[in-house]
Amino acid sequence: MRSLKRTPRSLRGPLVPLVPSRKGAAGIATHAACSSSTTVVKPITSLLIANRGEIALRIARTASDMGIRTTTLYTDVDAASQHAKCSPYSIGLGAPNAYLDGPRIVALAKQHGIQALHPGYGFLSENSAFARACEEAGIVFVGPPARAMDEMGNKARSKQIMTAAGVPCVPGYHGSEQTPEQLATRAREVGYPVLLKSVKGGGGKGMRIVRTEDEFEAQLRSARAEARASFGDGGEVMLVERYVVRPRHVEVQVFADRYGNCVALGERDCSVQRRHQKILEESPAPVLDDATRKDLWDKARTAALAVGYVGAGTVEFILDRDTGDFFFMEMNTRLQVEHPVTEMVTGTDLVEWQFRVAAGERLPLTQDEIEARILERGAAIEARIYAENPEKGFFPDSGKLVHLSTPKTSERVRIDAGFVEGDTISEAYDGMIAKLIVRDKDRETAIRKMELALREYEVVGLSTNIEFLKRLCRSKAFIEGDVETGFIDKWKDELFQPRHTDDEVFVQAALGLLGSQIKSMSTMSQDGPHGETLGFGEARTLNERKFAFRVRDDTSTEEGEVVSVAVTQMGNALFSVAVSRKDSETPQVFENIVSESASPSRVKTTLTTFFPLARIKSTLVRDQDPATDSEKLTIFQLGHKAELQLVSPTWFEKALGLKEAAASVVAPMPCKILRNEVAEGQKVEKGAPLVVIESMKMETVIRSPQAGVIKKLAHKEGVSASPPYMLTSSQTKDTTELER
Repeated sequence: MRSLKRTPRSLRGPLVPLVPSRKGAAGIATHAACSSSTTVVKPITSLLIANRGEIALRIARTASDMGIRTTTLYTDVDAASQHAKCSPYSIGLGAPNAYLDGPRIVALAKQHGIQALHPGYGFLSENSAFARACEEAGIVFVGPPARAMDEMGNKARSKQIMTAAGVPCVPGYHGSEQTPEQLATRAREVGYPVLLKSVKGGGGKGMRIVRTEDEFEAQLRSARAEARASFGDGGEVMLVERYVVRPRHVEVQVFADRYGNCVALGERDCSVQRRHQKILEESPAPVLDDATRKDLWDKARTAALAVGYVGAGTVEFILDRDTGDFFFMEMNTRLQVEHPVTEMVTGTDLVEWQFRVAAGERLPLTQDEIEARILERGAAIEARIYAENPEKGFFPDSGKLVHLSTPKTSERVRIDAGFVEGDTISEAYDGMIAKLIVRDKDRETAIRKMELALREYEVVGLSTNIEFLKRLCRSKAFIEGDVETGFIDKWKDELFQPRHTDDEVFVQAALGLLGSQIKSMSTMSQDGPHGETLGFGEARTLNERKFAFRVRDDTSTEEGEVVSVAVTQMGNALFSVAVSRKDSETPQVFENIVSESASPSRVKTTLTTFFPLARIKSTLVRDQDPATDSEKLTIFQLGHKAELQLVSPTWFEKALGLKEAAASVVAPMPCKILRNEVAEGQKVEKGAPLVVIESMKMETVIRSPQAGVIKKLAHKEGVSASPPYMLTSSQTKDTTELER
């Protein structure tokens, strides 16, 4: 690969169309410490990946392509993980938090004679002490110098540097006065609403919006607790900044080498977020004028060079939609989760660039060459597939991937995943299952391609945000580029609008349950075009089977509805099906429909049914719900997912004394009780906070589903609880009980 010196160019000229500019102009000044005319290259031959999941696998793929021998790390929780299996060399660390044990990881690299270490993102990736320890141990840290991490990693210090370099910053307080009273005073000076943010913050953790002075103390306490859990000592030091009411999150991917070259590889818009964490990222940013785009690139490169940066980095900006102004927010001194978006629009492998720059090579492309590539390659979008329930406040989930089917990948459809079917998503770590990235000639086409790919993405075993992402891609506001960080709240009525469950879904569920039984009857008679009826009773006197399904889909308008389905077999693969619903006086009958199952099993059945006016192909997945000990059914049909519960016959429930808990709130995963917000005997109103739990390093407030009186608190603060952890109404009217 060629090593080229950047051709100086003006960042003030028109950006669209993006054509290579060869006209000389005043370039951005390089950092003195980085200036050198001699290229010294020492190729990397062995690597320790100090991370897990999809990013560990992503790094390992490029390392393998470059002939670099890789070693991975795993904890007890990750012993059977894909990243632990991807290399013949893998080292166990033990406890779940061991990915944060920097001294031990450095010692292991030395012990095994490993030349370089890649930190990925998260964990120790932005820990300057860890980077410095690698340098002192003679290990190549595939990332920026520790000094640059020090200056950019501390949010307060970085804003001072950016202000001195002429990069605009959000007004606020970035000082050392850190008592609650002092910070509250600073918040009043800045003016509400304000944003509290840890100086070590990232990924939305340790960040809270405070809209009034009355809630300042509680939000500060919560932000500090989350920051300490996520970043360790020092995480509790807070910034107080003006909160921009209608902000966009726009960031610039920069890359610098040790010879003073620095390029901007375009920008990404990451405005669609929940809990201050990104779920959709795209490049180029929509509805952004050329002058602002060029200015963002210019300021990002200035920011990187101001601290002598080397390697991959992302300079994040807040763009005020009301004024058009933008402000420096922070610099992430690592590879970003969303780096594939940039790779798609520039045709680059940023991990390969990291290895080459760490080995001493110059940047592979000039700024002009990068812009020419962006012109040719259109637009790209990334969707993060998370284990969470959007309909329940994006509450995180965990569990086994009982069923996983993904879209077909190509040069324009990419999946970066850390799990395969049968793997378990642990509550010990972030709940991201995979990243789906698409590219096409323009943004509108890329959005359509993303929505089609999401329709092919099937997950069973835990809650995901896939259905929500589909609705995002169909949102008129999103398609028009009307985005801001409050997008989800602004359009929540549209994005969370319940969907009707069609009768054909219940038909396919019933026929799918019969599929394995019908398929096993290989000795049937072949009289007539469809053979004889199979029958279900003695001497075939009973040829009807009845099922009852309860809709358990949070996105459905019929959530909780019980639907009865009667299947009559008319012949081999020939059926008549009647669907009875509570709002219909007479059943909906589907006569003489032909249905065949392919490779049916106890867990999965794929069936194709010819209805009177349509052919419908469905996948039925059966799973056991540990919270209710009932059978769950998931049907993927026509690009949608429906979730049902197989209802036991009434006589069976009565005989066993089973009953459904009403008005219950269930924490669907193991969690830690941070604090109880109520006391036994206390009266509460609907929506009142009852208990604050922690799972996947995120705090969540469990609220009362109704007005009542607290009868019992089952757990003390600091205790860990496993599901089902439920808030249920007791037999006493208007009384609630917290129980397990």
